[in-house]
Amino acid sequence: MSNWKNVNNWVSKNCIVWAQTYFTDKVVGLETEKDGHKVKISNLSSCTGDVEVCQRKGKIITIYDVALEYSWEGVAADGTKVSGTITVPECCHDTDLDEYVFNVSVKEEDTLKRTVRDVVKKQLTPLMRKQFSLFSKDLIQRPPTYLFLLEPLDHGSDVYIEVDKLGTAAPLRQATPAKE
Repeated sequence: MSNWKNVNNWVSKNCIVWAQTYFTDKVVGLETEKDGHKVKISNLSSCTGDVEVCQRKGKIITIYDVALEYSWEGVAADGTKVSGTITVPECCHDTDLDEYVFNVSVKEEDTLKRTVRDVVKKQLTPLMRKQFSLFSKDLIQRPPTYLFLLEPLDHGSDVYIEVDKLGTAAPLRQATPAKE
C-alpha cells in the first residue's frame, strides 16, 4: 500500500551536512606515536558526495558515497615538523573495512619525512578505519552529541512511517481510450 506521502514505501533524507560534522568530530584529533614519531589528524579539508538515510519497505537503510580529504601533521623523533594529506577517494555504504584506500602524501618529502608518513599509513589509518566502521550505525541512530534542537533524536525516526499511518492508497484510474 502506498500514498502520496510515501510512494512505493520509499522515503529518504539528505544527511551530508551531518556527515561532515561527524567525520570532523570523530576523526580529526586522532593521533598515534611510534619510535618517537608523533602524528595526528589536524583537519577535514573536504567531504563531498551523497549521504542519505532511507526507508524502503519498512526498513531503515543508509546509502552513502563520500570522498574525504584530511590534513595531518606530525613531529619526527628529532623534532622536525612534518605535514601532509590523507585522501580517502571512496567511503561507501558497501565498502568493507579492508577495502578502504588511503592515499597518504607528505609535503617536502625526504627520507625522514617518508618515515613519519609511514607511521601515518601503518598506525593512523587503522584508527580511521575503526571510526568509518561506526558511521552507518551512528548515521541511523545519531548519537546525542549531534542533537540539533529542531531535529529528532535519530535520522531513522523521521524517515520511518508506520504502516497504520500511511492511509489508504489512491484508487486506480480508468485508462482513457486513445484517439484515432
